[in-house]
Amino acid sequence: MTFPNEKKTFLAKKDKSKKGTIDEQIRPVVDFINAHKNYYTTSSCAGRVYLWKGTGKKNQTEWIKVSHDLIQENFLNIKEPGLIWLRLEPFILHIACRDLESATSLVDLAHTIYKKSCLLSASNKILVEIRGSEFLEMPLYNNSQFLFAGSKEFLVSLINQKMKRMEEGRQRFQTLLKDL
Repeated sequence: MTFPNEKKTFLAKKDKSKKGTIDEQIRPVVDFINAHKNYYTTSSCAGRVYLWKGTGKKNQTEWIKVSHDLIQENFLNIKEPGLIWLRLEPFILHIACRDLESATSLVDLAHTIYKKSCLLSASNKILVEIRGSEFLEMPLYNNSQFLFAGSKEFLVSLINQKMKRMEEGRQRFQTLLKDL
């Protein structure tokens, strides 16, 4: 199958993410990439913060609260039995590329902002991963007992600083994409 046909077929499929839709914060970047003849996105996340419990494995994790936006202190207020984790994940894009030349151009461009970006696959499909570096994970509650030694206000401020850096990075990346 040719790249244009693969792209058309993939983009026509239903969104299989847990959320079921593209994050609005990343939509301009996704739309720009998908409009380019050499690329299409296969998955994306604007960056998010969430509270979860379970094993940590994808199919064995229950999200209790999730936000792709800045949070307020009440986001951290929950009463749940068991061990509850706080996790902040970075901006991430997986992009299928027409050829190695276009993949290399994209990775080189992304490296100016996102140092963890790389070529994921070059066999069946040429895939690039663009990933931010903002990350945080910690146990937050055990049977409703708050485990963090600092204040919730400090934790919210730290999370929101990281979320703001993600937004700034996405905007800078969107501007750089015009050079492709």
